[in-house]
Amino acid sequence: MRYLRLRLPLAQAIEEAAPGNFSPARCADLPAPARRYLRHAIAPGTPLARIVRLEMDGSMRPRPGGPRVALTADEVLAPHVGFTWTARARMFGLPVRVRDHYFENEGGVSVAIIGVIPVARETGADVTRSSRGRLVAEAVWCPTALVGPDVRWEGVDADRIRFTLTVDGDAIPVTLRVGHDGALRDVTLERWGKIDVPTARPIPYGFEVLDDATFEGVTIPARLRGGWWYGTDRFDQEEAAEFVIHAASFGDAS
Repeated sequence: MRYLRLRLPLAQAIEEAAPGNFSPARCADLPAPARRYLRHAIAPGTPLARIVRLEMDGSMRPRPGGPRVALTADEVLAPHVGFTWTARARMFGLPVRVRDHYFENEGGVSVAIIGVIPVARETGADVTRSSRGRLVAEAVWCPTALVGPDVRWEGVDADRIRFTLTVDGDAIPVTLRVGHDGALRDVTLERWGKIDVPTARPIPYGFEVLDDATFEGVTIPARLRGGWWYGTDRFDQEEAAEFVIHAASFGDAS
């Protein structure tokens, strides 16, 4: 039931932190790749929303080596606070709903056959830490939330920058690679997980941006591919998740 109560607290938390509109001057002191990225991602005068609602579809393999499952999903994402993600798919001919969330230091994933019974639920400290990593990695879907003193930026090289976002006391760094025009190329981080390892630990995670799109003055990844072990020789393209964003609405969690 806690999951179902997330949208209203997310909306309230973000409404209390409205920071104004974007001006290129707001990122003048950042490393050059960060300036390119933010100026490409946010049109001048765009409200600096701290929350976005997304509609997407895609496909993924719920288990390594298993069948690829097509899905549609919607997500409410507030990078400083939390997210809710609800996906609908068919598995073994049955309609399935997957819910993933993070809010107030609690994360979880649940799977249910719609209208019948829950079939899986994952919670606990490791799941929460992993969900918090997902939250920060997906901040690139709400780049307007990455402008301000509560986000730390540092340069890596001519094409890469790293931002660090602290959520519930956990400082999580995420590396972005951008083109000369500021367009986002890929996103990487060390995300807590237990994928092909005996115990949970930081694991390379990320995705490649194959295309972007602009919604309400904000340019975000619109077609992407990636997953666990991205950027290493253990990453398997056949296992990669793929998503396409069809709609994005900023500043409203209703």
